[in-house]
Amino acid sequence: MPENRNLAPMIMENTETIKFVKESIPYSETGFYGKMPLDYLSGNENLRPFYGRLPAIESFEEQMVEKSKNFGNRQALVSALSNQYAAAKLKSPALDLLKSDNSFTVTTGHQVCLFTGPLYFFYKIISAINTCKLLKKRHPEKDFIPIFWMATEDHDFEEANHFFLPSGKIEWESGQGGAVGRMKTVGMDEVADELIDKIGIGYTSAELNSLFKKAYVNHENIADATRYLVHQIFGRHGVLVIDADDAELKKLAIPAFEKEICDNISFKEMTKTNQALSDNGFDLQIVPHKINLFYLDEQLRERIEETEDGKYQVVHTNTVFTKEEILKELKAHPEKFSPNVVLRPLLQEIILPNLAYVGGGGELAYWFQLKHVFQAFDVPFPILMLRNSVMVIPDKVKENMDQLGIGIRDLFGDGQKLEDKLVRAETSESLELDNERERLELLFIDMEARLGKINPDLKKSVQSGFARTDRVIKNLEKKMMRAERKKQEILINRLHQVRETLLPRNGLQERNMNFVPLYLEYGSQFIDGLIEVLDPFQNAFSVLGRRS
Repeated sequence: MPENRNLAPMIMENTETIKFVKESIPYSETGFYGKMPLDYLSGNENLRPFYGRLPAIESFEEQMVEKSKNFGNRQALVSALSNQYAAAKLKSPALDLLKSDNSFTVTTGHQVCLFTGPLYFFYKIISAINTCKLLKKRHPEKDFIPIFWMATEDHDFEEANHFFLPSGKIEWESGQGGAVGRMKTVGMDEVADELIDKIGIGYTSAELNSLFKKAYVNHENIADATRYLVHQIFGRHGVLVIDADDAELKKLAIPAFEKEICDNISFKEMTKTNQALSDNGFDLQIVPHKINLFYLDEQLRERIEETEDGKYQVVHTNTVFTKEEILKELKAHPEKFSPNVVLRPLLQEIILPNLAYVGGGGELAYWFQLKHVFQAFDVPFPILMLRNSVMVIPDKVKENMDQLGIGIRDLFGDGQKLEDKLVRAETSESLELDNERERLELLFIDMEARLGKINPDLKKSVQSGFARTDRVIKNLEKKMMRAERKKQEILINRLHQVRETLLPRNGLQERNMNFVPLYLEYGSQFIDGLIEVLDPFQNAFSVLGRRS
């Protein structure tokens, strides 16, 4: 495995930061956010019992006091993280800051997706960075460290093995099983070749391809590759990358894992919480098991299940423990026990001097289910912050929108109605038969009056005749619109191109697109430009375009 690894961030060498103009749109007006995050931001009292302090900068002072009284694992944390960075041949001044009792963390996390996966991977980390910056400004005597928690133990390979570019999907094929972070980076040379084929040749393309190779070809497993990648992009902003798939870190959670195995605490607490949330009309994101731990080994990550005779089986295997045996195994090999989505947040808060967790709407929704689990384990519940949600409008797309005469709010509306609006604006002929309909209606009213004098029953015949005529008129209007849409095919295609860039596959840009197209558009200035303009405490959807 090559040892020539660049220790300084290679992706941030441009000196001039791009200047973005930001337009803020209420989340509720986008149509892409569910009830629970919107209720959280609006302060719905029905949700109040399910979280701790509000996501406001004023809340952090009390959070620091509470966390300081309930955190005693700093030395073990610094030791484990220092060992991880030393083994990766990476350096970070943030490790020295973490040694002080006056330092705290703000954490975000994600799956170890190929080449960061969707764009919101970036927005999560930037939200954590900017939260720390604002906290430092408010509390200069303390230090605040943004943490990226790698979900290396996740075994959902199908969600992590690809990313999307406008030219298509790039996917890594692997027959490996178990935790994705432990998977070997076999076959990444071919993925690198496919990347350069799709993005073409040029200085910025070469820079991205080099970054991909240094991450995924020069490292043995996905966890090491992801750590290197995040460090290269965000390390100079003080971001520390943590891999909790570490025996020293999991030792800190042995008492909690013991309670989970013996007493099913999280299952009992979540069952009550889930009922209360359901009673208040909230949808549930996760359902607990009796034991919310996996057994982790090479090529294996399977759930632990208590059997009817009081033993503990690793499902889909022949491995069975007695109670004494599984507790002995936990103490001897804590690295073989992996929390699921229920216990992973608890492990995070045990390990870190953490104040807040930054996540998307779906993530925060399952954190609301965990408040009483934390209380049962006597662990402080962090402040929950909704990450920045962003749409970036490239220059050519903005030019196209201006020529079409549409704004970003138009795109969040009914797509068919927007197309029809543009077609009507471009044609010199009216595509409605309102005048003709009105004249016919007057004619039928006159007929109804005249015929009604002869026989009142004839009124119904006149009314049904008008109804049939009205349907004919509506069909004619549809045919006129179809004919005009065909004439305006180029216009409609331009609109489709705009939508496909900003709302690909009828979803948000950040959930579908990888960072590569925007990096090709703006270069290394892109990340610093985002950090400069985004505000983690502004609870609104951000639309960014280059300042002219």
